[in-house]
Order: sequence, then structure tokens, then C-alpha cells
Amino acid sequence: MNRKPKSLLKSAVALSVANALVVSAAYAQEKDQQDIEKIEVTATKRVTSIQEVPLAVTAIGGDALVDMQITDILSIEKAIPGVTVASFGNNPQVILRGAGSAGTTDIAVPIYHNNMYLPTSGQALAGYMDVERIEALRGPQGTLFGRNTFGGLINVITKKPDTEEFDFGVAATLGDYGLQKYEGFVNVPLGDNIAFRLTAADEQRDGYVENINNPDGDLKDSDYTYVRGQLLFTPTEDLSINLTMSHWKDTGNGSLNWAYKAAGIPLDKNDPTKINAIDGYLDPRMGVYEGCAGEPDRAGGRSQAGNVCTGDASASIVNDPRKIDYDYTPIRELEETAVYLNVDWEVASHSLVLNAAAFDYEAINLMDAEFSSMASWVDGTYGTTKSKQVDFTISSLFDGPLQYTFGVYHFDSQDPDNKSAYLFGSLTESWYAYAGATPETPSWAYWNNEGRGGTKSTALYGQATYALTDKLNVTAGIRHTKDDRESQGSNSLGWGNWEDHLGPDLPTYNYDGKEVERGEDSNTDYRLGVDYDVASDVMVYASYATAYIAGSTDLATQKLLDPQTNKSFEIGFKSTLFDGDLRLNGAAYNAKYEGLTTTAFIEQGDTGVAVATQVPGGSINSRGIELEGFWDVTEDLVVDFGVSLDMSEYDEFIVGAGNLVWNGEAPIGAETINGAHVFVMDGENTPYTPDMTVGVGISYFFDLGDMGTVKPYVHTYYNSGYMTNRAPVFFGEQDAYAKVDLSVKWQSVDGDFTVQAYVNNATDELIQTYTEILSRARVAYDYAAPRNMGIRFGYNF
Repeated sequence: MNRKPKSLLKSAVALSVANALVVSAAYAQEKDQQDIEKIEVTATKRVTSIQEVPLAVTAIGGDALVDMQITDILSIEKAIPGVTVASFGNNPQVILRGAGSAGTTDIAVPIYHNNMYLPTSGQALAGYMDVERIEALRGPQGTLFGRNTFGGLINVITKKPDTEEFDFGVAATLGDYGLQKYEGFVNVPLGDNIAFRLTAADEQRDGYVENINNPDGDLKDSDYTYVRGQLLFTPTEDLSINLTMSHWKDTGNGSLNWAYKAAGIPLDKNDPTKINAIDGYLDPRMGVYEGCAGEPDRAGGRSQAGNVCTGDASASIVNDPRKIDYDYTPIRELEETAVYLNVDWEVASHSLVLNAAAFDYEAINLMDAEFSSMASWVDGTYGTTKSKQVDFTISSLFDGPLQYTFGVYHFDSQDPDNKSAYLFGSLTESWYAYAGATPETPSWAYWNNEGRGGTKSTALYGQATYALTDKLNVTAGIRHTKDDRESQGSNSLGWGNWEDHLGPDLPTYNYDGKEVERGEDSNTDYRLGVDYDVASDVMVYASYATAYIAGSTDLATQKLLDPQTNKSFEIGFKSTLFDGDLRLNGAAYNAKYEGLTTTAFIEQGDTGVAVATQVPGGSINSRGIELEGFWDVTEDLVVDFGVSLDMSEYDEFIVGAGNLVWNGEAPIGAETINGAHVFVMDGENTPYTPDMTVGVGISYFFDLGDMGTVKPYVHTYYNSGYMTNRAPVFFGEQDAYAKVDLSVKWQSVDGDFTVQAYVNNATDELIQTYTEILSRARVAYDYAAPRNMGIRFGYNF
């Protein structure tokens, strides 16, 4: 095998960005190449080595994504210190440094694709194919990036066309659960200054969750296609124009609307006729909780899922968390078409960059609502999000102590076709407003209605860095944003005219007499920072930064409510030690989130009755430490690691008891304020924020001479546990766990052919990603994927 001399390798590594959590797979593959390509990031809207960026940034190369089996947003947390992904239905939510754990009216840690903001969390479910790198920016990025970078952002950057040579690659992955995944790319130069790149993938996989009643209703499966075409035009050496169009569609059953696994009802150990969500037990069934006749120690009751007291099979719950007993075959379809334009022009010692995008995303999710084998109720959501955005920046390129970036950003999702609704329907005819319903033609609930609206946002921003000395730099940034939000609710379907309520098509709503509610607000965010080169390979830095999310529209005043804000301090260091063999980066932060939506009580006129509602006023304190690094122990042994200590907690926050209230009685552990039952969460840990996570990856190269190389890789991830619900309920606790991923990859001498066998979650940990409390105090869970394994065959890909 051909290797570079060790001294040359160290020099390249010292200059390279490699990730703060530089995953061993990406770096190790680069060791075998004649020239180690310098991986850089655009975290500051200019191409910079990650070791020179005075921010907490993690970059994961495309090869590393493949080697670590990071295929989408749901599997990314093991590579980024402090990240947790809450997942339910079609709504993955990234929680970082406490941001996104509670109380925001929009995405708190958004996903960007090629520097463009994805306005709905469902769009982040697109898989990672032909990716150059992923950049994770931790902490608020309010001065440079488009929208809602409240606690940070994750930017997925795809590979671009190459005008130099024709190239192609293919890969096939086969695995358990019937996995068949095929992907590939082709790069075609069409002349000296124009090239085309096509990327495509198709994935089929059976469900991780078996439906013992209806095999067509297995959950957590995959039926996914993706295609992306790019056209690059470089009329001069200083000007490039890249046009991209992508389309993906997922018609798998996925998960249910809220959570897929019915778990039971939380009852008091001493009195099973009472709800106790604090230290009770889960009675494994769906239904209300009055005791069975003649069985005072056995909770029972009648519900839409049957009567457990009389032994109805549909009223019971399958104990296996990866098995369900539901009758309904889900209807689910996610589809996105996106167009991107990137223009990069270097002129007069400046870089002018135009990024623009238009998204058309549609989602429908219709699922079993009563979690049983009875043909009874269904519920779900549907929505359309059409949006467009433009980001234009001017950045300095000349030599000198002052470097700056100025820009303007505009986002618009106020398309009249942007509609969404929660749906509820019956599959059986009944006296209660479901005339004519059958499993083939559900009757939609008369109280269903639809909403439409969107946001326009315009921002002017700038950030500059000035070198006071050869070692000391100061940075200042500012961004002024103006937001306009509008919303409009439709009329309900109404009582009567039952034939108009029947499916299978989705109902059509009218907006007659309904006014458009609109609110406007503006905000200014800041960044102040300083960094100092202690030595040629050690930098320390400190920064203060803010970010915000626009408030929702007040229905009474038609103005935007106060926004959610983040004021964050960060200190950190970046170092390259042991002659380039060890790169060690760390950061400590203290963030204050304010204006979070919390429960309050509004008195209704002169009645003296207070009604619970969501208003700004909640707050969270977040403090923590992050450490990450990469150690080239020997020429063949590589270790990567990441550690996060997170002390996020509610400062002032109230969570309504909501569906835990039954017969007007407060559940045990709740307080009663102004007649409403709530949990006061002040000082409690925020959900999805484990006190500690530790990830360690170890790989070793075996040189087989003319037969290539073999590289085994072991990644161990420890999580100290966290809450999966905002309330302090015992059934929302995810205990500490340790998860192990294994892989071994063979690579030919020329590097073209690879065979990789892998086992994800080899310890088969049962990991809660979400806990939902449904009506009548019913509890349901969502879980991450179980142990799964496969083998990937690749050529140049």
C-alpha cells in the first residue's frame, strides 16, 4: 500500500481542518491518498480551516458519514457532542445546548442544505447521499445565518460537479429487515467550463416494528427514492454558477402521528382509580381508568379500544416494544422538490456569493388513532410548505488586518397553498356525527378545520474581524431582522351534511368570513468575540452572541407576541498537539433562553374563571462543557472522541397537566393555580439534555499488501439519560445506556473498491426518542432503531 511519509502527513494534518470530532474513518481514508485534501468549513460565510474558526464547530466528511453509517438526521447525534434528536411521526427535532427542548414557536436548531434554511423539520428526513461534509455549529449563529439559529445549526453540503474529468460511483447495501439500498453518481464534463452531476438512490426496508395483526401495517420501514441533478458553469476562473434540482419521496409507513407504541395508563400504586404520573405504574392497556366491577384492585374501564374488564383482546397491549396489534394500514407520503442556485464571483479582491432556493414540500400522515385491533378511529396531519429564499453576501479577500462580510437575506413562505390540518375520523358508523363511515370511506370529524399562513423575513447583516496584533483578533457582528407572520383558520366541516365528511379523499375546507391575522416585529442580534494565538498551534477564544425566534401571532391584537431570545457566552480553545498527532478542541458555554412559551392563566371577563393558555414568559438556563478531538496514536491506530457535559434546567417554566387531568381532579404531583392543574418545573432538568454524553471511536489499519487494507472500527456512545417529556413524569425517563456500533471495511490497493460490513446498535439498546400523553391519560412511546446489520459494496463511492 502507498503511504505518505509520516512527517508530511503531520504537516498536512496541522494545516487541515479535520473535525473537532474528526471521525477516524474520514481521516484514515485520507492517509492512503497521495495528496491529503484540505477540508474546510464555511461557518463564518467564508472558506476557513476549522482550527482557525473561533467557534464550536464540528465537521464530518462524506467518507466518514458512510463509514459511521450516518445516513440521515436520525443517526447524527453520535458524531456531534451534545446533540440529541427527538423523533416522532415525521418531525425530527435537534436539541443542542438546551435549545429546542421546550417553549419555542419555530425550529430552534434548524437543518440547512447547501447554506439554505429548511423551514419544516420533516424536510430534514432526506437521506445523505453524495455529501461533501456536514457542518454542525453549536451555539447561536444569529448574525450570519438566515433563520432560527437559536441554539446552533446543522448544514449539509453536497458534492458539486467537476469540470476536470468524467467520474462515477455506485454502491449497494444489503441487510436484515429486508434492506436493499442502491445509490450512485455520475459526473460528466460537457466542455472546459461546464459539467453535470447526477446523484440517485433507492431504498427498500421492512419495518423495525412488527404489526402482528396487519403485516401491511408494520412501522419504521423505508420506501424511499432520491434524485439530484446539478449543472455547473464556470465561464471564467473567478466566476462559477451552480444550478441544482432535487426530488425525494418517501412512502413508507414510518412511525405513527405522535408516537407508535401504546404503553398504558399511569395509575397510583395505592389507589388504581387515580392518575399518578410522578411515581405510579403503567397499567398496560388503552382506555379510561375506573376500576372493573368486582375487581377494586384492577383498573379497567370502557374505551374506544375495548373493555379490558370483560377481556376484550383489543383493549390489551402487546408487551414487546417492537410489536404492535393495530388494524389500520398507515397512509403516509412525504415529497419534496427543491431548486438551488449558487453564484460565486471573485472580483476586486472580494467574494460575491448568491445563494437562492425554492422548496415545495408536502406531507400526509394518517394512522391508527386508538392503538388497537378494532376498526375504530384514525388521526393524522397533512401540510404543504412552499417557500423561497435568497442570501447575498460580500466578503473581503484582500490581505490586511480587517476582514469583513456583509449580506442581505430574504425568506418568504406566505404562499396561499401553504395549508395544514390535524385530521380525526371514524372508520365505523355511529350516532355521534359519523354517519356513513366505513374503513374504506372514513367520516371526518365535524370539528376538524384547516389553517394556512406563513412568514416573510428580511435581514441585513455584517460581521468583521480586525487583527490587533499578529496573535490577537477581535470580531463584531450585527444582524437586523424584520418578520411578518400571517395566519388564517378555516371554518370547521360543521354539523350535518355527513356525505360531505366522507373519505377516502381528504376533506375540503372553506375560509368564508375568516380574517387573516398578521403580526410584524423586528429584532437585532449581536456577536462580539476575541481570539488569541497562544502558540502557532493553540488558539483560545471568547464570544458573546444572541439569537431569536419570532413570536407567534396574538389572535386578539393581531401582533406578534414577544420573541424567544438566547443570550450566550462561550469560551474555548483549539489546539493541534504532538507534532500534529493530536487535535484537541473544547468549549464552555452559558446560555439564557427567555420568552419561551409557557402555561399562563387568563381570566375570562368578569366570570372569575381562568383559562390556561400558552404565552411568552418561560426561561431556561443552560451551562455546559464540550470536548472533542482526534488522536493519531500510531501510523495505524486512530482514536476519535467527544464529550459533552450539559447542565440545562428550567428557570421559570410551567407545564399544563393537560391530558393527565381526569374528572377535573389534579393528577398526583401537580399543583393547582387559578383552578388549573399544572406542573411547576422551575429548577428541573430540561428534556432531551443528558447530563453527560461520551463518544469514543477506535480504528486500526491492517495492510494486506497487494490485497489492499482492512480497517475495523468500533464506536461506543454513552448517554447518562434524559427526560422525553416536558413534565416530570416517571414514564418519560430514558435511563442511561451505552450503545456500540461496529464495522469492518476492506479497500482495494487503488482505493476504488470497498466492502464494508456493519452492525448498528450492537448492544440492541431500547432508546426512547419521544413520549406522548394522549387523551384519557394514555401513554405512548417512540423508540430509536433496534440492532441492525448489513454489508455495503461500493465502487468509487
